[in-house]
Amino acid sequence: MPLSMCRVGSTVVVKELVIDEALSKRLYSMGLIKGAYIKIISAEHQGPMTIELLGSQLALGYEITSQVQVVTSKYH
Repeated sequence: MPLSMCRVGSTVVVKELVIDEALSKRLYSMGLIKGAYIKIISAEHQGPMTIELLGSQLALGYEITSQVQVVTSKYH
């Protein structure tokens, strides 16, 4: 499912990034890679989402979060 559909408070694992190469490199440099655990801090309907990744909080726009495929984490 896309990251944009996740609920606040849930923890998910990145399955796939369906984005262009330049953006992929930028997100990779921040640690947003396949297998990364993400906690959803806040989210607006079709708006920005704040996530926790590797101990840091990042704000991502809807266009990006709708292109990041994730699966539910059962252990975090």
